[in-house]
Amino acid sequence: MVILYVDPISEARALRAACLQKHGLTVYEAPDAESAVEFAQEIDHIDVLVCEGFLVGDFTGFDLSHALQEKYPELRTVFTSRHNLVGYEGVIGSSPVIYDPVPDEQLLKAVIGGAEEGQAPVAILDNESANETLPTLAPGTVLGNYVIKELLTVEPDTETYAAVQQVVGRQVALVLLDPIKAMDPAMLSNFQERVRVKASVTHPKVAPLYESLVIDQLYFYTREISHGKTLLDMQDQGDKLSEKAMVDLIAGVTEAMSYGTERGFHYRILTALDVSFDAEHQACIVNVFRPPSAKPHNFQKDTKKLIMLLRSVADGPRARHLIDDLLRESYDWESLHKKAKELQEEHRERSLLKRVDLKEVGDIKASQNAKGTPKWVFVVAPLILIGLFVGFYVKSTLAPPPPAAPIIETMLLIPSGNFIYQNADKPTTTGKRYWIDQHEITIGQYAEFLEALEQDPSIILRCNHPDQPKDKKTHKPEQWAAYLAAAKTGGNFNNQRMDINCPIVNVDWWDAHAYALWKGHRLPTEEEWEKAARGTDGKIFPWGDDLRPHAANLGSDYDPKGKGGKIDGYNYWAPVIHTREDISAFGALGMAGNVEEWTATWDNHPDYPDTLVPVVRGGHFALTTVKNLLTLRTLAQSPDKTSLARGFRTVTDKEPPLDEQVSVTN
Repeated sequence: MVILYVDPISEARALRAACLQKHGLTVYEAPDAESAVEFAQEIDHIDVLVCEGFLVGDFTGFDLSHALQEKYPELRTVFTSRHNLVGYEGVIGSSPVIYDPVPDEQLLKAVIGGAEEGQAPVAILDNESANETLPTLAPGTVLGNYVIKELLTVEPDTETYAAVQQVVGRQVALVLLDPIKAMDPAMLSNFQERVRVKASVTHPKVAPLYESLVIDQLYFYTREISHGKTLLDMQDQGDKLSEKAMVDLIAGVTEAMSYGTERGFHYRILTALDVSFDAEHQACIVNVFRPPSAKPHNFQKDTKKLIMLLRSVADGPRARHLIDDLLRESYDWESLHKKAKELQEEHRERSLLKRVDLKEVGDIKASQNAKGTPKWVFVVAPLILIGLFVGFYVKSTLAPPPPAAPIIETMLLIPSGNFIYQNADKPTTTGKRYWIDQHEITIGQYAEFLEALEQDPSIILRCNHPDQPKDKKTHKPEQWAAYLAAAKTGGNFNNQRMDINCPIVNVDWWDAHAYALWKGHRLPTEEEWEKAARGTDGKIFPWGDDLRPHAANLGSDYDPKGKGGKIDGYNYWAPVIHTREDISAFGALGMAGNVEEWTATWDNHPDYPDTLVPVVRGGHFALTTVKNLLTLRTLAQSPDKTSLARGFRTVTDKEPPLDEQVSVTN
């Protein structure tokens, strides 16, 4: 059996290599990962790698094990460690770990015993916890206002418990100083100084300390318990992080670590138990900061350990390549934070590099910005003035039309069960029933949303999507004030009258998401959208399978200069209830035409396969192609892109009030 033994301390390496050689094993030695790789290139095969977890240099023992297994797939690894490896289970896998000092019999058992067929892997052996010492506090113990629930972790001088603060019912982490060590004045002083440092840390990405207490000679403090999942939870549950999520996590953790190190604090090494990540991609760390120490940290080595922690939760090649790229460079906490912020900005820029999805909108702007004054203008100018005078006279003598009354909000029940999706041969099922807006969200409805935001700005924090760009500060469409004024008064837009019952347009995906959340709803998935539009039998159009040019507000009569509408009656959008035959079997209005609609579904952009963008469904007033109106999948240029021909509607899984429900008999 051929063993490669890697340890930076030559004396320890020589003693353990000699122990293995006594039992007839061939042992090669190396002080670091780079030297070990050089040895491996000259050796025909290696059966077992025995390696210290953290090595001197740029690469850890975990890196080395992963690299050598590429060359020797049957290679087994035994890790030794002088540091606590709790939280590194994801990169250790089933390999045994033996903590220093390494007993000869444990080393032999791990190296030789593990080679036997069917041999169960040796468990991680923590020599301090091997005595099976019971925790100081049993579940149910009451300490002042706190009730102990369970032991979470054990460190050399502290025990951390999950507890409940009774008065307010708050879940907390309670960190208890080992009562034996509390009897040592020096240990107690160190603990109290550590608590003072932690109390001085006020950073949104560091779990805050609540209070420090002494009860019955037990010294402890309480802190916020981690939100979301820890990295250890993710490793155990097989959860993965995309490249973008990985960048967001690194940015959050390094922001917190930079905060502490800039203030001269010492810290303990981050483990997978210390880093948490919530559903909104917000990272948080346990308060690992301690008083300044004469022994400085190697920041470059510590950042590599953090990056290595993330290897086991990397989802897909892009996320793994990100890890590999970061490991090739040396970063301290501040420079790694700066790199993460740059990567976040690259993601934002990448989402903006899209093609224009509506050529007509450009035509409108081009016609509006045309330069030069034709000679005929000077000829007809007097006639125009006369026309304006006549128009003014007529307008002053005739009463303006009354403003439109806002429509009643209505929702349709879409039952669970099978339906034809896309061009599938077999029916698909939505799995559960849901309610969908009968019509597209109107200008008037959206105005109520914006008014609510103005009255209570905190709403925006609850409604914004966690991935919404930080520089997006408002959900108001471009030129909203003038746009709303025209709608309220029945004014014209591009030579077409509009009112508050016209669909809201020029909103991006983030706007639509926020509105839906404010209503207590959500955006429909594209499957839900299509079922509501086509019914259960896969109709080509909402009204059936026959082509009717006048049935929906589409683009066969569209004129970008505003003079269209001869076929369906509208050049641009129509009020959402003014539809001829664009009514689905379930009673949904305007799903074939009027405006296309945002959905909750995201997919890879065809021009940028690594970039996810929202899917848009349905036809619109400028769309000249009427084929496959209800199965056409349009990939938005980006979630930030707005269009004059795009709006949205919402769905809910919760039954709406009876006065908002519409019953449709097919």
